[in-house]
Amino acid sequence: MHDTLPIAELQANLTGITGRVHSAGMRIAVQHRGKTVAALVPPSDLETLEALEDRLDLLDALDALADYRANGGVPLTPDLP
Repeated sequence: MHDTLPIAELQANLTGITGRVHSAGMRIAVQHRGKTVAALVPPSDLETLEALEDRLDLLDALDALADYRANGGVPLTPDLP
C-alpha cells in the first residue's frame, strides 16, 4: 500500500516528505492533475527493484544464448565482396 500526494504538496514539503520516505519506509505516488507521474520509494526498495531487473536481464541473456546455440545466428555485418 502507498500514499498518494499531489505534486504541489511535494514541491512545498520536499524535505519533510523525502525524510518520511527514507526514515519510515513510506512509498508515495506523486500525482499531477489526478494522474500518477512519479513515485518516491525508500532506497532499499530501489535496490531491490534494480536487483530484480538485473536478474531478469540475465535470464533474457541466457535465453538468447540458448537460442543462438540451438539455432545459430546471423552476422552482424553483411558479407562484403
